Amino acid sequence: MEISDNLFDFIEKYSQENPIKLRLKRFENLNFDLSFAIDQIESRQKIKNKLPLWNQNKKLLFPSVLSAEQASSEITAKYKQDIIGSRYKSICDLTGGLGVDSYYFAASAEKVTYVERYPLYCNVAKYNFSILQKNNIQILCSDSLKFILGCNIKFDAFYIDPARRNSENKRLYDLRDCEPNIIALQDILLEKAPVILLKASPMIDISRAIQDLKFVKEVYVISVKNECKELFFVINNHFIEEISINCVNLNPVKQPDNYIFTLKDEKNISLLQPITSVQSYLYEPNSSILKAGAFKSVAISFSISKIHKNSHLYTSDKFVANFPGRVFIVKEIMPFSGKALKKLFAQYPSANITVRNFPMTAEELRRKSKIKDGGNIYIFATTLYPDKKIFIICEKIINV
Repeated sequence: MEISDNLFDFIEKYSQENPIKLRLKRFENLNFDLSFAIDQIESRQKIKNKLPLWNQNKKLLFPSVLSAEQASSEITAKYKQDIIGSRYKSICDLTGGLGVDSYYFAASAEKVTYVERYPLYCNVAKYNFSILQKNNIQILCSDSLKFILGCNIKFDAFYIDPARRNSENKRLYDLRDCEPNIIALQDILLEKAPVILLKASPMIDISRAIQDLKFVKEVYVISVKNECKELFFVINNHFIEEISINCVNLNPVKQPDNYIFTLKDEKNISLLQPITSVQSYLYEPNSSILKAGAFKSVAISFSISKIHKNSHLYTSDKFVANFPGRVFIVKEIMPFSGKALKKLFAQYPSANITVRNFPMTAEELRRKSKIKDGGNIYIFATTLYPDKKIFIICEKIINV
């Protein structure tokens, strides 16, 4: 693929410009594809925080804006590399895309095979891997299904990140609807590699996915800064009775929060003893734990009490420093009422409002109370056992 130096000069010159307005301008005597150049500018604007390495290296390219939007973030790709370590010498990435996951896998594996059906993506990947000095990645331009059916090579693991949008750009939430269909292909894949590494949408149901997928060994629920980003399944070619669910919350400037449980243990825990009052501290599990459904397990693990079966907030009189989530000091409890809303506004004109198991949304409460967003006060509108609607006013404990 021939790349002109003028292309990079153009990208740098107009890096802060609005791509829509750039597409309406006329440029004379260009020796590169203008549309492709503007795609680079738009892609870099979209991945500035998500892919800092790609953004800092001014020589790297993007085959399309969509490839930048759909790519794994560097922090999640690096975490997946850490998960698999050096267990697999050869990994085949069946859904190559921008190549972020392939790049990080290549840091541990002896050889990575990148498979992608679009020639432009393959050409850009070959160019980028050369710039990044990753010489152990083989690039194959092929449809993943055709490659799998005709493949005679044995790999240690297949990696697959199925497309989660249909031809009309609508989001898909069932693994059967994604392309390629991992449910239909898993038997063929497991004949040619002992392990499948599957990246999936954080919106899919974990229990159903485990039932649909054969021989799931581990599930990782991966969040970044308390926003659930993806699910990662490790699938073996033999039955595993105890499937570990790994809940991780990544942060670029902090050590990750990790919590591990099993669905079997969660199911077997009897109903927790109800508590009828909120104690000195309030605990809100991180988004990975909430997504994974470790509602009873986390209470047992940290000796804290659940305030209601469906509220997913916890309390204790003893401070738990290593809790995987946010911890608050409780200042005040108010029963829910119209008068309470007026009192809240008088005492706390600015606050952060969160709703858990409550008949109104945060926006509705903010509109009715006229409380502005922000500040150091946190108000949880929730339900206390047995069915008492309350406001919990608290302050967040920083750096726990």
